[in-house]
Amino acid sequence: MEICVFGAASVLIDKKYLVEVEKMGEYLAKRGHNLVFGAGGTGCMGAASRGFKKGGGRIHGVVPSFFKEDLDEYVNWECDVMTLTETMRERKGIMEDEADAFIITPGGIGTFEEFFEILTLKQLGRLKKPIAVFNVFGYYNSLNDAIEHSIATGFIKPTCRTLFRSFDNIEEMARYVESEKCDDLSVNDFK
Repeated sequence: MEICVFGAASVLIDKKYLVEVEKMGEYLAKRGHNLVFGAGGTGCMGAASRGFKKGGGRIHGVVPSFFKEDLDEYVNWECDVMTLTETMRERKGIMEDEADAFIITPGGIGTFEEFFEILTLKQLGRLKKPIAVFNVFGYYNSLNDAIEHSIATGFIKPTCRTLFRSFDNIEEMARYVESEKCDDLSVNDFK
């Protein structure tokens, strides 16, 4: 499988997150999976790419060309395959098309945006791929609570709980992305 991993590029986050994300990448690669990601060389993106390489996986980085001028130090230019795009929107489109499954690791604004975009696409029946949230050290507890609050107050339909799953265990998460079948989902189930 080609697994798209979204996550932070920040160099300021606690290293404990990076250790777990790198372990995740190595574990997934040893199970025969490859990585498609935003080509980050730092933060959780960098940790995922190091893990996939350590486990023998192939890594495909997708990055806008303006990163060369403005954010070069954040990019892993050692990817097996590197795709340069004109825009961030084109970048996400390529990652969404290439991926067979998505894993959301701890991240900030960009990661939240990527998660909610694929979640919305799945809700609307435009994407039929597993989405797993890697809830390392409870990082996404508040996000899960916010979604539950929106369900409780009627803003999100309860069936939307099936659009993604949250995990703190790498092995369980791997089994989910490898076996989850999304073909029977319909927009009518979630709206």
